[in-house]
Amino acid sequence: MAPNVDLWLASTSPRRRELLAAAGVAFQLCEPGPEYVPGGGDEHSSERGEPGRLALDRAVRKALGAKVPATPVPVLGVDTVVDLDGLELGKPADRAAAERMLRALVGRRHLVHTAHCLCVPHLGRSWCELATAEVECGPPPEAELQRYLDSGQWRGKAGSYGVQDDAQSFFRVVRGAFDTVVGLHLPAVRALLARARAEA
Repeated sequence: MAPNVDLWLASTSPRRRELLAAAGVAFQLCEPGPEYVPGGGDEHSSERGEPGRLALDRAVRKALGAKVPATPVPVLGVDTVVDLDGLELGKPADRAAAERMLRALVGRRHLVHTAHCLCVPHLGRSWCELATAEVECGPPPEAELQRYLDSGQWRGKAGSYGVQDDAQSFFRVVRGAFDTVVGLHLPAVRALLARARAEA
């Protein structure tokens, strides 16, 4: 029997869960498929390739490889990539790596791509949407930068930051949607659900 939900969320991100829950989207969690191909990169490295394409490929792998029961409920895979001048910034392995990334971003603008893949496994159908936003990193006072690093809020986040983090005030979205930078663009999810209902 299918659960009474809109989708399975193939993600371990608490921020994506919070965004869906706040929007009233009914979901259940499932284990995502492998994010990286064997012999490829990992979350702490920068993979070669166009960053938006990397995000789409990972979202597809997460959705298509998710472990879910045999139900007609669609599966959503999501991936977010920070793009600095066409190069991906991964997740920092430690405080020193986070500081290097943040200093590379200071005083500059960069892109954040969040890719969404919605699949219906029993039909073999899938649909994708890519949302992109532009973010500016203002020059923070050194004391604020060090406080943010000390807070640990950068852990597990692409580019070493969360635009929503309360320990920093130097990142701001200048183009696109705030939720895209947080890690899930709700209008994209709603558009994918509508397409799945119309085409499946």
